[in-house]
Amino acid sequence: MRRLTLPEYTSMQSYSLCLTSVLDLDLKERLNGVSGFIEGVSNTYVDQARLGNVYSIPPLKHPKGEDPIVVADVRKSELIKLYGYHMVDRQPGRGLYDVILVSANEQCPFCGGIGRPKSLDHYLPKANYPQYAVLPQNLVPCCRDCNTEKSNALAATEDEQSIHPYFDDDKFFLEQWVFAKVNLTYPCSLEYFSQPPNEWGDVEKNRASNHFRDFNIGSRYSVQAADELSALVDLRRGYLSDISADEFSRYLASVSNSVSYFSNHWKRVMYQALAEDRNFYGAAL
Repeated sequence: MRRLTLPEYTSMQSYSLCLTSVLDLDLKERLNGVSGFIEGVSNTYVDQARLGNVYSIPPLKHPKGEDPIVVADVRKSELIKLYGYHMVDRQPGRGLYDVILVSANEQCPFCGGIGRPKSLDHYLPKANYPQYAVLPQNLVPCCRDCNTEKSNALAATEDEQSIHPYFDDDKFFLEQWVFAKVNLTYPCSLEYFSQPPNEWGDVEKNRASNHFRDFNIGSRYSVQAADELSALVDLRRGYLSDISADEFSRYLASVSNSVSYFSNHWKRVMYQALAEDRNFYGAAL
């Protein structure tokens, strides 16, 4: 929904930074010993992400309750702890964590900024991909709602991948694929829906629609719009009561076209829908 700048830190910079606070000398030696593996698989991740194919990277599968070896003599839990203890809870790893978190400018990229990022989300979950636990390019600032709404199912096909804020094609961020229709109920409401452009390929259409569904964008956008719509109706009944229906429509369109809102921002889509619905702008509200 919102593009983020790709983190400048490399996999090895992040990995080495987190290793700094590891005090167990045996563990530190073993983790250092697999740094070449971590760098290699991290390069594979970036290459596949640029192609939109991270779904093709096989997950780690094992019986529940087991702690399998990922590579050499390093276990899954040890790589995950490198994130949870040495990146989230300890310096200097925490410094990198914070740099990535604030890069979103208080706007969650998955939901188009209606939520404020509170933590970093692993695009490929660390439970299934512990080798990417501290890979900066796999860590995305995320709000609590998106962390909750996101499906726990692993993408098995290209279509099922959520939009990657760092790597995906500009069309997902610059072209409009979220729209709304006006429900002239009492109170008036908006219903948001996904409608990717016809010229997009089937995979791109499915990915956008799946992202919209998986992060519950429609319902969450409607909630955001409710207060704004109520205030707008009051404005039309008061300060804007003397202007004609066509003038009101032009006013609504001007708000929609504001450069402050990106293509699929809930407010831009809202005012666009209202400006185009004569039953709304022409009604005696």
